[in-house]
Amino acid sequence: MTSPAEPQGSAFEHTSAIEKAVDQIRENLTKIVDKANSAIDHADSNWFLLSPAVKLWIHHSINEFKEALDKILKYGSEVLAHYTPVISLVNISFHWLDAVKKPVSNLSPVVAQYANRNLAYWEGGTAGYYNDKVVPPQKDAVDALAAKAGFISEWLYGIAMANVTFVTELSTVLGRILGEITTAAIEAATIIDIPWAIDRLASAVGAIVETAVNTMLSIVKRIVEAGENVRKTVSDRVDYGKFPDGAWPQAVTG
Repeated sequence: MTSPAEPQGSAFEHTSAIEKAVDQIRENLTKIVDKANSAIDHADSNWFLLSPAVKLWIHHSINEFKEALDKILKYGSEVLAHYTPVISLVNISFHWLDAVKKPVSNLSPVVAQYANRNLAYWEGGTAGYYNDKVVPPQKDAVDALAAKAGFISEWLYGIAMANVTFVTELSTVLGRILGEITTAAIEAATIIDIPWAIDRLASAVGAIVETAVNTMLSIVKRIVEAGENVRKTVSDRVDYGKFPDGAWPQAVTG
């Protein structure tokens, strides 16, 4: 039975989801910047036709629009620059299960069995010592090693999944912003419509970004908290309760 925090599905399912979201982020960032620049350029080209009061209104709205975009574009740039380690985290978390926990946990029932069935007839003090003092600690050590591998995998997976949530959430937010800019169609607006279109766009994008940033920060907090749990990971790694003198189980090393 797997723990709720243990990796589910396959590594490829998660890494492909990340790459798909990153591709969407990259595409939407380009479109957002292009459309935003086009809209602002269109407003600037009609600047001389506007009254001072309207110019001030547009100037204020454009600044609000730019400020909101800068906040979210910063997150997009960070994701594009640093998403590769997230893919590695996913792969490594699954690797701990496949390369360590799975084979070691399979040893658990084997350790308690005789390597040769003739040993079932083994009697005397030596046999008693082996059965009472050697086999139980070996089985305990194997079980503890499997549990440690599962713990490390869960820890890595938790950090990875928080990052995946961050990337996919950002992809969704950028898609919504692109939709707002496309709907506003400021680059095609008439001189009369420009002030209203920019004001509505600035308000809509500002509201989306404010909510998104709060969500992003909560996800970042989860990532940071998981990272700070590295102390627990180190503590678990150096716990030799089942490993006398820090030795590996003989069944594993021998």
